[in-house]
Amino acid sequence: MKPPVSSEPFLPERLDLGIGSVDGYRIFWDGGALVWQRTSAAGEVLQETRLQPSEEAWRAFWRALDELDVWNWEPYYEPDYPTCGGTQWAVWIEHGGRTLKASGRDAWPPGFERYLAAVRALAGERPFG
Repeated sequence: MKPPVSSEPFLPERLDLGIGSVDGYRIFWDGGALVWQRTSAAGEVLQETRLQPSEEAWRAFWRALDELDVWNWEPYYEPDYPTCGGTQWAVWIEHGGRTLKASGRDAWPPGFERYLAAVRALAGERPFG
């Protein structure tokens, strides 16, 4: 079920981000808080924190995403060579009339490290990636 749309323009309509290999991280907007989770390889939530980023933190996040041109990322990234296991990631964001749905396995769009840094900053420097 999709959370209700906020009247605050800096909040997302949808935000669901994940990254991991053996264990991983998920950050999502539940309509009232940003939820940070550390998960096991089986998807079990090992640790969870509800966050309330400031308006400025949200605005810095959106600026970083715009600068990285994430809205034009390809839907899926994978290496040109065979891999076993590896790191998987997924992004689903709806904000300001734009949608980004992208994912990958052992391959990343340009600027991905800066994207990870922006996510960590939004989450109060909690681990992600």
